[in-house]
Amino acid sequence: MIRRFPLLSYFVLAYAFTWAIEIPVALGARGSIDFHLPMWIEALAAFGPFAAAIIVLRVTDGPDGVSRLLASLVRWRVPPLWLAMTVVPPFLVMIAALAMTGETGKLFSGQLCRDLMDAGKMLELIFISSLIRGVGEEPGWRGYALPMLREKHGPLVATLLLWPVWAVWHLPAFLARPEFAAGAAIGFTFGILAATAWTTLLYDKTRSVLMLVLWHTLVNITRGIAGSASGEAFMAYAQVTTLLGIAVIAYWLITRANDRYVRA
Repeated sequence: MIRRFPLLSYFVLAYAFTWAIEIPVALGARGSIDFHLPMWIEALAAFGPFAAAIIVLRVTDGPDGVSRLLASLVRWRVPPLWLAMTVVPPFLVMIAALAMTGETGKLFSGQLCRDLMDAGKMLELIFISSLIRGVGEEPGWRGYALPMLREKHGPLVATLLLWPVWAVWHLPAFLARPEFAAGAAIGFTFGILAATAWTTLLYDKTRSVLMLVLWHTLVNITRGIAGSASGEAFMAYAQVTTLLGIAVIAYWLITRANDRYVRA
């Protein structure tokens, strides 16, 4: 099965590993069942995509395939321009979102960070909500699934194919937070489309999963800081991110980017 349908097998395994933890957590959060997990165990759900990629690569490509993935996870030598394009945009999006909602004063005065520290949430935001999710997700979605799609499709088509799979994978985690209404879900979904486009561009230019982990971590941190200011700032963050995604898609259309991915 895995050898015959490697990408489908990857998707099934990534969902199975993650949802086995997150569906009971979501049901517990909504009071449907009596189920609760320590935060650090719940965070392991983020490693479903990474674990799935390791298993599929081990079956289809052997140890060499796994080694290629792990090498990309520590590849830090990338063009300076694309290092900047990895690090800078999340902070610009955060500042833009706060400016749109009149919250920039809280950022530059340090109030937002102090509030997070006072609430004991800064370490949770940096490590559990951001770094762990980046390390758990990106080796699978961008280190395995994206290259598989790029071997057959241009960047835009690969992005549009990966987007719904990645978005739906988040569903149980979203349902575990009843405070999120339908509007937030819609904004998050379009934010995922924009993130998929941006990460496709970054991976094409750097071939570094490490850069994608860094980008994912910074996005979650800056989005969390914006969200701590207000719900409106959280939505504004999604809106600005969507505009960036549209800019990437426009770039592909204008340049008629249809180049095929060639394994490094």
